[in-house]
Amino acid sequence: MLNLNKILTALQNYNVHFILIGGQAAVVQGSAYLTYDVDICYARDKENLENIVRALAPFHPYLRGVEKGLPFIFDAKTLEIGLNFTFTTDIGDIDILGEIEGIGIYEEVIKHSEVMQIYDIPCNVLTIEGLIKSKKSVGRPKDEVVIKEMEAILEIRQQQGK
Repeated sequence: MLNLNKILTALQNYNVHFILIGGQAAVVQGSAYLTYDVDICYARDKENLENIVRALAPFHPYLRGVEKGLPFIFDAKTLEIGLNFTFTTDIGDIDILGEIEGIGIYEEVIKHSEVMQIYDIPCNVLTIEGLIKSKKSVGRPKDEVVIKEMEAILEIRQQQGK
């Protein structure tokens, strides 16, 4: 079962440089969309990769959708070799993405984020404009409803001068 508080706390406690993206970012931005995983975009420098491993290792990350028992080593080298990972953990499914379609790598995505408080934890969260841009770029039919909702929220905020 997803425990967003534990995930964010672990990432913050180990000084992981990340941006909350995807469905959870949409929820924080006002969406009614339900999602059962956490998506983050992460910085790919060596220190951050090591911090991700320290933060998530206690929760036993394993590749989601892969047969149990297959060899998998969760370490900084594995993260360095790959880019985007989908994990199942003891505290919920976590997708860590080194690049976001339509926006780019962490250094670009951070420009499309804002700091928001989630469970009293300051987190970089993808903006509504960033969510719309990335979801349109991916072009999945399941995202159409969220895109329309995000556009409506953006319009309301603009009308209110926020």
